[in-house]
Amino acid sequence: MQVTGSNLLNTYRLSIRLFSDGFSLSILFTSDNSLVQKEDVTADGRTPLYQLLEQALKRPHLMEYTFQQVELLVLSPSTCVPLEYFRREEVFPLYNLTFPSLKVNKAEVHYQILPSLEVVELFSVNQELLQTVQDIYPDVEIVSLEGRAIENIANVDRKKQDRSIHFYAMIAPKNLLVCCFKEQRLYYASTFNVDNDADRLYYIMGVWRSLQMEELKQPLYLNNSSAELQQQLQRFIPKTTVCEL
Repeated sequence: MQVTGSNLLNTYRLSIRLFSDGFSLSILFTSDNSLVQKEDVTADGRTPLYQLLEQALKRPHLMEYTFQQVELLVLSPSTCVPLEYFRREEVFPLYNLTFPSLKVNKAEVHYQILPSLEVVELFSVNQELLQTVQDIYPDVEIVSLEGRAIENIANVDRKKQDRSIHFYAMIAPKNLLVCCFKEQRLYYASTFNVDNDADRLYYIMGVWRSLQMEELKQPLYLNNSSAELQQQLQRFIPKTTVCEL
């Protein structure tokens, strides 16, 4: 059950993260965002993912909670459009043009405004998974994981003293987010589905060179990287440094 109220001391928030091969459920205190419990579920190859999600959401220990907020965090290919050029009726055609191989339908394409960046992010959500959550939590908030990550990076970027170009690479087990800020405004962002350091190196260097970054002068801020990848990148970009996000 999802409720609202002014007393946040003993209320909870449910965070559901969707991945291509599974999902995670996190219960957090609303007051300080501290973790109460977390469960990770990986697809077994036999049961449809939406059925596994439904089973997990209906477990007695979870149904005992009353949640102040429920959010569905989605990891899917996304693209950003400057706010001034955004048209709601163009969301599906633009997403379909950007990712033609995904073959999504109109109902699966969503958008969220990233106000601090003055852009709108377009992303997709599997309709069966979304409906499974909405059947239990009708007021669930749909959020793109990539958009939230970009906003976190933007907050880090604003704390830097200079307003030059800053290049960031944020690594997840099966995804790579690469983004660039110029004069504290989003200049480039893209996600790649990769799960090994060789491909991560290839895509990071590919974007770096396509943006005509200067290897000897400009820094690369790297998050959640292995020591091996960091060493490989430092061969080409000497100012590769670890960035906590």
